[in-house]
Amino acid sequence: MTAPLLRIRAEREQMSAIERRIADFILDNAQLMRDYSSQQLAAALGISQSSVVKFSQKLGYRGYPDLKYSIAEAAMPDEAAAARAAANVAPDVRSTKPRSAAVAHI
Repeated sequence: MTAPLLRIRAEREQMSAIERRIADFILDNAQLMRDYSSQQLAAALGISQSSVVKFSQKLGYRGYPDLKYSIAEAAMPDEAAAARAAANVAPDVRSTKPRSAAVAHI
């Protein structure tokens, strides 16, 4: 389990009923979080959007987007690491053939 999800699970028992509903939804649907806006999450749970934002802030995030991206990144550590590695290492795409030979080859 990832760091943001571990924190949610660890603090769940001290949360209000509404916060526990949010926590349970996130714990059960972490892989879907990147696709949910705070409005969509609130609507799915029948709560206010401000409850979602306050939940995020209570966990130490600036707002819901920060929580959402933290969960999404942590849920896919291998893909995130591969993307960071690819961004830092650009492949050598230069051809060793003269341009006219390269074009003729196409």
